Amino acid sequence: MTMPFDFHDLKTVSLANDEVTLRIPRRWEVVPHESDEGRWGCYEEEVDGVDPDTGTLWISVDHYIWRGEGAPPPGFDVKSHAEQAAARTRQAIAPLLADQLTEVEDGLRWFRSYDVEEDGEPLRFWFSHFFLGRERHVAVISFNLVLTHAQMDDPEFVELREIIEREIANAFLDPFKSDDWDAAEEALGPMHLCNFADWVKVSLPKAIGFSIDEEADEQRPRWYGRLETEYSHAAMFVDCQKMALRDEDGDPVNLPAEMYREVLDDVVGEPGGEDRYRRMPAGVVAVDTYEDTEGIGESDGNGGVFQGYRNRVWRYMVFEEGEAQLLTVLLILPLPEWDSGPYVALRCYLDGAVRRAEFPGFEPPERY
Repeated sequence: MTMPFDFHDLKTVSLANDEVTLRIPRRWEVVPHESDEGRWGCYEEEVDGVDPDTGTLWISVDHYIWRGEGAPPPGFDVKSHAEQAAARTRQAIAPLLADQLTEVEDGLRWFRSYDVEEDGEPLRFWFSHFFLGRERHVAVISFNLVLTHAQMDDPEFVELREIIEREIANAFLDPFKSDDWDAAEEALGPMHLCNFADWVKVSLPKAIGFSIDEEADEQRPRWYGRLETEYSHAAMFVDCQKMALRDEDGDPVNLPAEMYREVLDDVVGEPGGEDRYRRMPAGVVAVDTYEDTEGIGESDGNGGVFQGYRNRVWRYMVFEEGEAQLLTVLLILPLPEWDSGPYVALRCYLDGAVRRAEFPGFEPPERY
């Protein structure tokens, strides 16, 4: 059954210089807060003085950076920030209807819910605070879904809350992108946006020169790159593939987000644990690391001894109605060099760079 509000018709939006990317109902607009530079409201604006009142999602981004000499002082960490914020809130607001702290990538998520009254109307807030940290940098990204009590049990708004909870869980939170970029440039030199024949765009070190594999299928192009260092080199392969998504009648399918991982697993054809996956707003990333050690100690054919390779592969599948695209990035490193400076910087940078990839053939996010 199609709901009149059609909340499941989603679009991707990106806020705060792409530090927060998620999907929201297409009918909503993103409106910067009038006075708070780091806050946005997602809602349906008034039309001819009539407020549609289809819910509101508030999003805010805050950064805390230690710029002093030496290590940050005690308490300047994700756990302390989260615990202090929770303690202040629990003291000021009672009772909390939900209060849960869980581990997430790079930090902690604090979920809380409570009731308030504004202008005589009872409201319910569902907050998700993400406390994310690096050594000298803590970011706090907050989401707050607001519904009236009159809406809470309406089936359409129950669906809306489920959609928003799912999309927050799938959001790409990237508050340390500038840190990653600076660290990569320091170790690997200048970066630039590589356009792989309008299949995909990825920011990579200029030091990596790419050439297309002339023998690859036109429908599955492949590029080879090489990063030279003083003692050895790293190899990279970038592979793209598009797939049609059709039902039994041959009509385009809008795949539900719950099936993204299942489809990627079918393509990869390899079992993997929960740690391999990185959820994305309109897709999923699988990350795997494996070794090539067959023939270690034997001649490498170039007058040396084969010492083996350790490989990391990122598979990023994005979805749109009727179509999916798979980006595969394979990094091949000499096994003894896995933990050497430039290679550590490269593989750490690629963990984020692949997820920041742009797909020209797909609807881009609206940026605010």
